[in-house]
Parts: sequence; structure tokens; C-alpha cells
Amino acid sequence: MTAVLERNGLSTATGTAVPRETLRLRLRYAGGRRDVRLDLLRGFAAFGMIVDHIGGHHSWLYTVTGGNRFFVSAAEAFIVISGLVMGMVYAGYIAKRGFAAAARKILSRAGTLYLLTVLLTLGFALLSWLLRLPWRPALAAPAIPGWTVSVLTLHQTYFLTDIPLLYTFLVLAALPVLALLVRGKWRWVLGGAWGLWGLWQVWPEAATLPWAIRDNTLFHLSSWQAPFITALVIGYHRPAVTAWLARVPLGAACAVSGVATAALVALTLALPADVPISGVLFDKANVAPGRVAAFVVVGTFAYTALTVVWTPVQRALGWLLLPLGTHALAAYSLHIFVVALTTAALDALMGADRPGATLTMVIQLAGVAMIWGTILAWPALAAWGDSCRHCLIIHTHGAGHRPWRRSGGDERAPQRP
Repeated sequence: MTAVLERNGLSTATGTAVPRETLRLRLRYAGGRRDVRLDLLRGFAAFGMIVDHIGGHHSWLYTVTGGNRFFVSAAEAFIVISGLVMGMVYAGYIAKRGFAAAARKILSRAGTLYLLTVLLTLGFALLSWLLRLPWRPALAAPAIPGWTVSVLTLHQTYFLTDIPLLYTFLVLAALPVLALLVRGKWRWVLGGAWGLWGLWQVWPEAATLPWAIRDNTLFHLSSWQAPFITALVIGYHRPAVTAWLARVPLGAACAVSGVATAALVALTLALPADVPISGVLFDKANVAPGRVAAFVVVGTFAYTALTVVWTPVQRALGWLLLPLGTHALAAYSLHIFVVALTTAALDALMGADRPGATLTMVIQLAGVAMIWGTILAWPALAAWGDSCRHCLIIHTHGAGHRPWRRSGGDERAPQRP
């Protein structure tokens, strides 16, 4: 502890820490092999996503989540944190096992995401049709096979399944990006990413990659790849970036970004509820320049503030946010079905009427609790399923045949099924 205090200039001549400074160190994030701050922030993004997608005209929780009206959203947090984590993980993986092994792992991950995207799209579309939800696909029977093929070839997306589709493409795009980073070409990577982003802002029809996707009105690869790839580069070179940023005092960065974030919050609250925050500077689909700047401000404040007061925040909210953050993809997959079920229930019980702010908050918290509980219970459910399968195998063997036989009066021990 004394060495840590001396490095931070927080010890007296006798090596005894000043109590106030000791308290400050105890509140701060202590570090570790895994940056749990990113898990907690991603968990908060998952919480906001669930609340905002369950929706409702009014909810007390929108003061915390933004209600899809703030200058940034959970989507930016998911994309940036995914890029950061991928860069950090694969920097070490490539150093230990080489780029070829990393490439195989990335392709396997992309394949898994492709299957998840297809299954979520088809399953959610079918459930929406069965429940007659407002966003159910308006397809005549002859059009269903072509629509299905378009989903399989990633030429068609659907409500709430556009994020997994985008993430599939981003993971694939990470492969050539990492190949360049291994060769030290990070300037080329950033120049290309932001060049494509800039081209999209001016001539989107000339910058549509990889191809036009029907019903994809929000998450365009050409615009969203820039923050993801930038975060990937930062994560890959994290030690160097951390050393460079160490020249900026943590308290100053937290204070300045905090004031700017407070100004954004005040501006949002000052605008009428029916006035969207969009337009040329803050458009979400295009990841417009104002939105990029707003995310830098809010992201800097969230990360630095969490660093400064990690201990109380982790104790107060870690039980909820860390499971959501460490299982973010599962949370996303589950939440679209929770959205479907809650919408169907409200339509059946209330018709065209919608609940007030308090009841909406209760419904949203119930949805969060369902997803959180499922994530926590999943290991036990999986173990129970394996146990049942094991018992079934033993029962089948015992009922159908003897797994061992007598030979010369000796009994051979039964083989493990």
C-alpha cells in the first residue's frame, strides 16, 4: 500500500497515508486483469435498452435511461464497449497464439452470430405474427419463402433484430482490421473507418456496405463501423493509450466531462417531450457528428466517474448490472421476447389505453427482473438439464440391455455411459 501511495504522492515523510487520501484510494477502482468497469457500464446499457424497448408513453425510469430521447443511447455504448473488449482480448490472443488462430476464432464467432441473427429474426417475426403485434410482418403467403431467404442471406432485417445483424458484420470486419493492426497500420485503419463514415454523411447511396438491407433504417454498417473500429484500435493498443491519457488528471477529466454531460441532460429536459433530438447534427442512424461528440463527453464522464467512486457504485448496483453486462448478448436475445410478451399482455388487458408512468415503470422493472433472473438461473438450469439427460441415458441402458456381461464367473464393472 505504501508503494501505491508513494507513486501517487499520497504518503507523508514517515510513509503514513493521510486518512482522506486513503479513503479516496479505497473508493477508486483498483484495477485487475478484466476491466469490470466496462461490464458494469454495458450492464447499465442493457438495463436502459430493456426499459426503453418495453416502452410506454411515460415512465419514471426515463429520467435514468433517457427514454430514447437523449443525445446518446444504449446502442452506442454496446458498440463501443464491444470494440474495446474485442481489441483488448485479441491483442493478447494474437500475441500468444498468432493471427491464424485468432482468425479462426473470429470466423467461428461470426458464424455463431449469424445463426443467432437468423434464428432471432425468424423466431421473433413468427411470434409477432402469432401474437398479432403492431410490428408483425405484413406478408402474403407467396412472399414468405422469399422473405425467409432474404433473412438467410442477410438482405432482410426485422424490428429489434437489426443489432445482431450489425454486430455480425462488425465482427467480420474486425478480421482485416486486426490484420492491419498486427502490422502497425492503425493510422490506415482509422483513416479508412472515418473516411467511410464521412462518405456516408454526404453520399449515403454511394457508401452502402456490404449491400442494401431491407427494413434496415437505423443501424447502417457504413456509419456504425467508425465508433466500433475506433474502439477496437484503442483496445488493441490499450497500454499505449492508457499511458498517453495518464498525462490528463483524472479529476479534471471527470469534472469537465461531468459539466458537459449535465448541460446535455439539462438541454434534453428543457425540450418538449414531443420534440425528437435528431437532425443533421445528432441523427442516430447516421451516427452524426454531434452524436459522436456527445458520446465522447458522456462516455468519458461515465468511465472516469466510475473509476473515482467504483466501490460504492459496485456495492449498490453491481448485483444487478454486472450479470447483465457480462451476459449482454443473452440479455439482448431475451429482451426481444420480453418486449413481445409485455406488449401482447398490455394489448389484451388495456386495449388502446396505455398505463401511466408508475405502472409503466413497474412493467419495465418486471421485464428487467425476468431477464436478470433467467441469466442468473441459467447455469443451474443447464446443470439440471445435463443431469436429466444423464439419468435418461442410464435408464435407457438399464431398460434396453445390459452394459456388461458375465464372463467365466467374473463380473465386469459396468462401463460409464
